[in-house]
Amino acid sequence: MKVLDCILLHPTTHFRISPYEERLRYVIMPMGYIASADLLEREGYDVKIFHTGLERMCKPHFAEEELFTRYEAPVVGIDLHWYSHAYDAIRLAKLIKQVSNAFIVLGGFTASYFAEEILSNFNCVDAVICGEAEIPLLELMKHRVNGDLRKVPNLLYRDEGSIKRSRRRYIATIQDLDQLDFSNLSLLENWDKYIKLTCENDDLRPKFKTQGWVCIGRGCSVNCSYCGGGKNAYRKLTGHGIPIFRSKRKVVETLAAFEERKISCAYIDFDPYPSRRQFYHELFTMIRQEKIDMSAQFLLWSLSDRQLLRDFKRTFNPLYSTITLSPESGSEYIRKLNKGFYYDNAALFRWLNYAKDEMIPVELYFTSGLSWETKDHFEETIQLGRKIGKNYSMVVSNVCNPIILEPCCPRFIAPKEYGISLKFRRFADFYDTYERFTRGLPTISSLGYETKQLSETEIIQLSQRFNELVATSDDDTKAC
Repeated sequence: MKVLDCILLHPTTHFRISPYEERLRYVIMPMGYIASADLLEREGYDVKIFHTGLERMCKPHFAEEELFTRYEAPVVGIDLHWYSHAYDAIRLAKLIKQVSNAFIVLGGFTASYFAEEILSNFNCVDAVICGEAEIPLLELMKHRVNGDLRKVPNLLYRDEGSIKRSRRRYIATIQDLDQLDFSNLSLLENWDKYIKLTCENDDLRPKFKTQGWVCIGRGCSVNCSYCGGGKNAYRKLTGHGIPIFRSKRKVVETLAAFEERKISCAYIDFDPYPSRRQFYHELFTMIRQEKIDMSAQFLLWSLSDRQLLRDFKRTFNPLYSTITLSPESGSEYIRKLNKGFYYDNAALFRWLNYAKDEMIPVELYFTSGLSWETKDHFEETIQLGRKIGKNYSMVVSNVCNPIILEPCCPRFIAPKEYGISLKFRRFADFYDTYERFTRGLPTISSLGYETKQLSETEIIQLSQRFNELVATSDDDTKAC
């Protein structure tokens, strides 16, 4: 048995389709996981990451218990960033306690938001790092030996039957982010398979595209009604009042490292200041100067001018490159009420014309279940989707999915103000729902809410109707 200092596990959402078939979903890891492991390694700790869903894809009969017949570690970390991993993260913690005496620590936004509830109800979890975790995890490794967890920043932990919070607070600075390495994929078991997972619901079916997830920065400058990672959520969960960017030099180093690992496409999803995109113009210039030759999927948080599209086209290999935009609704009224970055449909069409002129593939995403949305409002979404599908052949994806309730989003914090009724209020609600998905049992709710205007069933049916009447997608997008 190989003895490590720390094992990091990534959970996966399991959907039981039949007694003989399950599907694995939400398979992408938080970007900070690689950085956390790399920091531990540079400080002299022997660490390894295991993606439990990926292990199952590689070996269909894989059981997590097998890991602990081959490896032993005094500390096991489990990321619980996304609510969809609520059940599987706890399931892993329970299993580990059955086969080892490891100290188990959770981290991520969902764990941070529900930290006290988790520690109160699940004895298999010893601690939760609340907020940013890279430095706190390192401090935990240093101080766990002498038992003085008070010195570990951002830590909520159990001590002789009571729950305590450390007094130290850690909030990452730009300098901190620049000292992290988000590209050391060698610490992940089967990393060469992981880069073939190009979206949250992907699998290992044969494909040529490989993808790396690029950390540009952290935070947001606005609050969309449905987003658990907006400005107020980031402040509450991490202490960040404003977004911060990594230095452009460090981002270029990450891309160069990805290229060395034969990653063909960079996934970029950080755009907190749409009116001030000089950072990207300068970054793209540096990428060209370094002659990095790879594609990119760039998620814009709002519309851009034509020049940014031109710079994007000049910078990235066209093979897998796309620009992604989420108008959310065809109704300008509903869009304005729910999105932090508002634009009208005339501006949207003007932007689509820019992309069409530049011949850049575009992915568009709409949703149902927005606050104050009626069926009539959603008809505007369908009409907008149809018009786009008819006139813009470079739109390679034009799909709609219902909103799922996210912890710490404005609608979760103040449901009455946003005209919704919550069905998920506690961590236990997310845990129970995803346990039922895992076991193939019916659920009380899958979205976690309904609005004053629409029932949960109606919200789901609206997205289905859009996809029947409007949706277009290429093979990779369809799989996701």
